[in-house]
Amino acid sequence: MKLDEFMPEYDVAARYDISVQASPAETATALEHADFSELRLTKLLLGLRTLGRRRPEVQAGTQVERLRRAGFIELANIPQREVVFGVVGRFWRPDSGIITGLSAEEVVVFHTEGYAKAVWNFAIVAESEQVTRVTTETRIQTFGRSARWRLRAYWLIVGPFSGIIRKEMLALVKRNAEAIAGGSSSALAS
Repeated sequence: MKLDEFMPEYDVAARYDISVQASPAETATALEHADFSELRLTKLLLGLRTLGRRRPEVQAGTQVERLRRAGFIELANIPQREVVFGVVGRFWRPDSGIITGLSAEEVVVFHTEGYAKAVWNFAIVAESEQVTRVTTETRIQTFGRSARWRLRAYWLIVGPFSGIIRKEMLALVKRNAEAIAGGSSSALAS
């Protein structure tokens, strides 16, 4: 996986998966068009994360376009196999300390004391012609003792909630992919 290439060593990681009754192509389409910003629990938890500060409005577009506007940079995209995003910041701060405007190359080589870098993927694995496993994994690497300590303390609190968000995302992809496989024309609505 590309995720392994971008971050073979990390301080914390979390991985989740789900089985989908749809082809890899149908699942990839559902993932590409999923709008995670409309998920109720995700919205609530991200709202708590921002402590009431207004987040930028998420406009239409593919999931990749929406994530880019939120500060995530697409590092790799292998159609119907894997998409990898990266983000750099001080995630333990109330404002997340995300550095925006970085290129994919800058995210990959980033290594500045006091910061952390996260990579996050979605991988699609065919188990048969009509059964697909979708995984998502988040890995975070810190730079410096202070950043490592702060991230670990932060992750003790945030990690379980991050897991809830990832599971809700996977459930949405599953729901939409299975609707596509079943011929539903409204499958890409949300």
